Amino acid sequence: MNCDVIKDLLPLYVDECCSEESVKLVADHLATCESCRKAHNQMLQTCQPQKETPKPAPLQRISDWKASLLQSVMLFVSFAILTLGVILEGATPTGATNGLWAVALIVPATGYLLSLANWFFLRIYKNRKIFSFCSCFVTLGFTLAGYAWAAIHYGGKISVLSPLVWVGVALSAVLCFLSKLLSNRYALLLGRE
Repeated sequence: MNCDVIKDLLPLYVDECCSEESVKLVADHLATCESCRKAHNQMLQTCQPQKETPKPAPLQRISDWKASLLQSVMLFVSFAILTLGVILEGATPTGATNGLWAVALIVPATGYLLSLANWFFLRIYKNRKIFSFCSCFVTLGFTLAGYAWAAIHYGGKISVLSPLVWVGVALSAVLCFLSKLLSNRYALLLGRE
């Protein structure tokens, strides 16, 4: 058999893609021809069958689950604070404490709750840092709008010196900080850099 024909068949022979008759012809020729045997060995060395790389564990699914859980916990906490504020505010419909629970609990919880909607728009932000800062400012914006509404709604009935007003301010600051911190964690879990 002509060596040029065998060398043409060698790639098919190495890949095990030729007919049985061609396999027999090439094998018989390799048994007798040193030059073709060297070409065959070189081809075997350079064309090692590639092993499939194992697929990584489904960590992204776990991260997605953790991100969803984080968001759900934040929603639950917001609703719990909001519910407590509504219950306490409902217990004091008139008098000196009317409106204080709204300022102390309802306004900060509502501002934070509304800011969680920003988390659904994570993909429009360039990176995690910008998303985190925007989440903090969205929380602050909604909370300040809530305080403006409370000032208009309750007029001069609420004293700025009331301890409950300062509880509300402190809670608002904590929720703004949490919004920045937890939105950063949320973005990290979803793979944003």
